[in-house]
Amino acid sequence: MQKRRTIEDLTKDFAATLKQLRIKYAIAGGIAATSWGNIRTTLDIDVVMDIKEEDAAVLVSALSKRNFSVNEKDIVRALRERSHFKIFDDKSVLHIDAKGAYGPRELETLRTRRKILIDEIECYLASPEDMIANKLFSRSEQDARDAEGIYARQIQHLDMNTLRSTAERLGVSEELTKMEKRVRKRIDDLTSEHSA
Repeated sequence: MQKRRTIEDLTKDFAATLKQLRIKYAIAGGIAATSWGNIRTTLDIDVVMDIKEEDAAVLVSALSKRNFSVNEKDIVRALRERSHFKIFDDKSVLHIDAKGAYGPRELETLRTRRKILIDEIECYLASPEDMIANKLFSRSEQDARDAEGIYARQIQHLDMNTLRSTAERLGVSEELTKMEKRVRKRIDDLTSEHSA
């Protein structure tokens, strides 16, 4: 019986493939949110990649050697339509939601990405500042929880100038200010409870 891949294994295998191909990427979504401190479950990896149509065949070939399935035509179509394409894991129910670097938001995500190690394998994640601003931009309930969780756990390490300029560029400065106040109030309330 073939061993099922965990989300960590999937991330490492995918990152190793992109490194081999010298494709610049940044993992975002639930994996990055969890890595920056907002623990939650996820069955997929969201990734932005700097790829072109002519990279599709080589990417498909390299991924198939690591038990991933993706159709070259789906990649080309997604790149032309500036949309997403799925990469399926042949060893589990997990998958990767991938997209190209289509505009300024994705290019900024790639520019500010951060390297982490998972079992000695280099992986690049969207920065916590980028994650917070983009989660606020998305405006879903889960994204708001992710933004608050990342902010609360990374508060001492955030580059606030970068976070504020990214939020301003995305038009979410007001949302960022409100979120900061909510999180700081919660932190102050917890600190008060523990010192009482």
